[in-house]
Amino acid sequence: MRFRDFHRNVKLRIGLSFLSGTANNMVLPFMSIYFSGKLGDTSAGLVVILGILAGVIAGIIGGYYADRIGRKKLMLTAELGWMLCFVGMALANSPWLESPGMTFVLMIFVSMFWGIHGPANEAMLLDVTAPDVRKFMYAVMYWMNNLSFAIAGLAGAFLFKSYLFELFIGLSVIGLVTLIVTYFFIDEVYQPQAARESSGNRKGSPSMWANYRMVLRDKTFMIFTLASLLLVSVEFHLGNYVGVRLEREMVNIPFFPWNEQSWRIDGLKMLGFIRTENTVLVVVLSVLMGVMMRRFSDSKVLFIGYTCYILGYSYLAYSNQPWLLLVSMFIATVGELMYVPIKQAYLGNIAPDHARSSYMALFGMVYKGAMLLGGFGVMLGGLISSWMMASLIALSGFVGMIMFYAILAQLEERKVKAEVSYQASSASVSA
Repeated sequence: MRFRDFHRNVKLRIGLSFLSGTANNMVLPFMSIYFSGKLGDTSAGLVVILGILAGVIAGIIGGYYADRIGRKKLMLTAELGWMLCFVGMALANSPWLESPGMTFVLMIFVSMFWGIHGPANEAMLLDVTAPDVRKFMYAVMYWMNNLSFAIAGLAGAFLFKSYLFELFIGLSVIGLVTLIVTYFFIDEVYQPQAARESSGNRKGSPSMWANYRMVLRDKTFMIFTLASLLLVSVEFHLGNYVGVRLEREMVNIPFFPWNEQSWRIDGLKMLGFIRTENTVLVVVLSVLMGVMMRRFSDSKVLFIGYTCYILGYSYLAYSNQPWLLLVSMFIATVGELMYVPIKQAYLGNIAPDHARSSYMALFGMVYKGAMLLGGFGVMLGGLISSWMMASLIALSGFVGMIMFYAILAQLEERKVKAEVSYQASSASVSA
């Protein structure tokens, strides 16, 4: 499988995600600093909380309607919405007007439109991708997302403070480009009515509550989601508990403990090195790891990857030895590169065709939940020792891994069903 063999929708969405992701990451991760300086720390925290809530609610509503009226309509609505929000934010931070309050409100709306867009976009990618190539698709997307994050993080650090107005103008232009490309070049291949008939529901659409009640009753999916929450939270502790602990405990420590004359480093610098190492390794090793892992079964790669990932991140929560922290991040990143494409491909195979967006909307709550667990880890870390915190992080990760193992047979069955369903739908379209 090669990139050029993907459906046009997939190639366009990967390109647009890289473009918009680079622009967004130059601005949005720094907005907490903006609100803290303009409106105070309380407002900075409030915009994060309200943004999460708005994204969750909008995602649930958007996931339901994307399965009822089609993916493209929801995507266009969301892209138009956030483009107008970025235009408003540019105006609110222009040479003619400065309005942090207006920026605050528009940030909430941006989170809402992201929530609408996400499930429809995920489902659209799955609609046009055969189950046997989804692992490769997610590997490419994972690499592109990390590359955009690396570029944007560096550029945003230099440009955000002095060129905020210009950056919002750039986001508005990219939003317009995304809207135009989606409208003219993205194909809507999902037929809601046909999907309802194939699922045996000819009387009409179920209510939103009945729809999500059906998803919640899918035991395999719910175990998959809970396991993913536990595993994703392992990494989210890096930006929360681990960062706080390193800043507190690492004060002018020699890089090599056996040589007091070696270069010395503090916790904040160490955190920066760890994050940079993770991003660079993902960008450099993604393709190589994909090629190396082809000779092994998905289940073996998945669980070896999980083990490396859990052990690496758990050690970061305990150690203060700089060179060992870099080694543990290397191990964790290799594990991450091994498991992410496989796990995402399993996720794509779980959802039935007629409810993909609904499944993706609920699964999107995993990352919101992991953010909350990361914040809780900071509070808990102030009460217990670092080795106990590291043990709890490892425990949550291994519990998640065991839950994955428990449903592995069902995941393989869903994969076979997904392949049959995709071949049937492709045959009907060609006919």
